[in-house]
Amino acid sequence: MNARAFIPVDKAAFYRFIATQPEQRYEFEGGRIVQQMTGGTLQHFRLAKRISDLVEPQLDAAKWEVLRDWGVETDKTVRFGDVVVCPAGTPGSVLATPQPALIVEVLSPSSLHNDLDRKPAEYLSLASLQAYIVASQDEAACLAWVRGADGRFPAVPVEFGPNDLVAIPPLGIALSIAAIYSGIIDAPPKDTPHG
Repeated sequence: MNARAFIPVDKAAFYRFIATQPEQRYEFEGGRIVQQMTGGTLQHFRLAKRISDLVEPQLDAAKWEVLRDWGVETDKTVRFGDVVVCPAGTPGSVLATPQPALIVEVLSPSSLHNDLDRKPAEYLSLASLQAYIVASQDEAACLAWVRGADGRFPAVPVEFGPNDLVAIPPLGIALSIAAIYSGIIDAPPKDTPHG
């Protein structure tokens, strides 16, 4: 049993605790330290790396940093996104950013509930956030909440498939779903006319 999960703490105590636990992964949720699964499938790591590699050259390095498995601080939680874009110049000693511009999570069976049910409400509450993307590990598809020109996020995510681009105008970037999944998960062949 993980007794820490039952002892209420504040964020400062959470940060002190995780600084002493370099080999484990924990998140802060509901005033408690919650141990998370470490590692993941090779597919998971490949997709996170590919997305990071596609995002980074599209951004001005003087303004933005693209980090993998990085902390995101909301009012009540500290989560760790698979890919996080945050302002450049963040001090090297910090463990999370309260100002992410883009967060990407790669779905895993163990994270499905958090990534699709809990995290959207937490992440979309951040004024700095421009997009939250959830990438499938099983098919060439992503769900995305992208902040609109009116400053609002859609009530439900938009689904993007192999022939789509996820455009994030405030950051000046677009992600090709085909490019994300190429060589990792191949899209099913298009139907050919029968003749």
